[in-house]
Amino acid sequence: MSASGEIVSKERNHTEYLFSEKGWIQFDVNQLYLLTVDVIRRLVLALPEGAAVAALSMASASGNTVLADAKGHPVHPAISWMDTRVTQEIELVFGKLQAEEVQELLGWPLLNTFPLAHLSWLKYHRPELLQSAARVCMSTDYINFRLTGNWGIDHSTATTFYLQDQKTGIWHLPYIQQLGISKEQLPPLYSTGTILGRITADAASATRLSPGTPVVLGAFDHPCAARGAGVLDEGQFLLSTGTSWVGFFPVKDRQKAVTQKLLVDPFLHPKGAWGAMFSLSAIANSVDKFINKYISSAPDKYKIFDQLSGYAKPGGGGLLINPMLDHDVVIEDSYTKADIARAVMEGTAYLLKTQIDKLANAGMNFSSVMMVGGPSEALSWPQIIADVLNIEVCTINGSCAGATGAAILAGIGVGLYRDEMDAFRKLGTPKVSYKPNHPAHTAYRGYYKKFMDNRTMNNSGGVPS
Repeated sequence: MSASGEIVSKERNHTEYLFSEKGWIQFDVNQLYLLTVDVIRRLVLALPEGAAVAALSMASASGNTVLADAKGHPVHPAISWMDTRVTQEIELVFGKLQAEEVQELLGWPLLNTFPLAHLSWLKYHRPELLQSAARVCMSTDYINFRLTGNWGIDHSTATTFYLQDQKTGIWHLPYIQQLGISKEQLPPLYSTGTILGRITADAASATRLSPGTPVVLGAFDHPCAARGAGVLDEGQFLLSTGTSWVGFFPVKDRQKAVTQKLLVDPFLHPKGAWGAMFSLSAIANSVDKFINKYISSAPDKYKIFDQLSGYAKPGGGGLLINPMLDHDVVIEDSYTKADIARAVMEGTAYLLKTQIDKLANAGMNFSSVMMVGGPSEALSWPQIIADVLNIEVCTINGSCAGATGAAILAGIGVGLYRDEMDAFRKLGTPKVSYKPNHPAHTAYRGYYKKFMDNRTMNNSGGVPS
């Protein structure tokens, strides 16, 4: 991204996972580094003649556990946050942890995934690995180490480590000691936007970046997307659409988010708001099943899905689908592909509304919605969400919002911008507005009630209204 906010180029790679029948999901973190380097190199090669990179930062969904030796070489495959090997190991290592106390301390609810769970498993089954590892870290800090030669992690990404006292911003020694590791094995903690180090000669050769290019600590992916969409104040709402659909919003009172069992991020704290999140987990995978079964399995299936949804009227011909539950439902032949496409989109919007309604009942209301991610670039989905929620939806930066937020943090780190608000004002990124259609909203109120009635009866999919 240029300093003025223009997206100069976009590149991507896919992480390759190692799966086992035991529910293990691992990956080669060295390969992840090479994939990351390849993306950086292609971005650098796409720069206009005479342009140079001022700084680099990452938006990342971490929570992947890495063990390394004194030279930084991995001693075990990285354990993914999606890994399901952990059953009772947290309790075997820590005893019975109180879920409310864990969330108050760490900001996220107690789960059998993420590094606290992985490290408990290693402590119980492979203690020699933990004892011999010079560094206990995550994939994000490992990549930054390979780029700069320095270890470090920002407070936002460290939340996914499940070892940081989120309010004080320091490692929680009782958990560390119970795992049998030391604070010295963990990366130092820093504020988001801190310059961690500079590109080494080896990293410069691999990435084509200039040696000495600053590397700035970023943040978890959705807080980065919020920065890239200008969602910085209480009352704003970010809908980040990807594999999961995540609702992210700034809150001044952290306790409100903890009480509602939301995922809490340090975000702009201590100078500004905390961030709160909820997730429609892996909703895109559920939507994919409907697309492949009823719409198309062609390479351009998402374009077909989007186009078909626009041919149907609000209500999908009376078809109600809950994408999270109804994978095996047989849909009657009387419904067209357009009806099905529309009903899948509407069902996803209804699931989003259930979460928004819960927040409203807890006194958390929103005056605007910014939508980012791939579905925000679709023709129908933003308007459907605006009509279902009866609120204006704006799309901005599409699938690049997280990377834009990371670029903003890079700019803040090297002094191009004073802070996030200053950056967003200077960037002047254009947005597209979708205002609610009141006749459509009136229709959706009736369909939503039926959707909720069917959901309560656990009999929502393929049900005509």
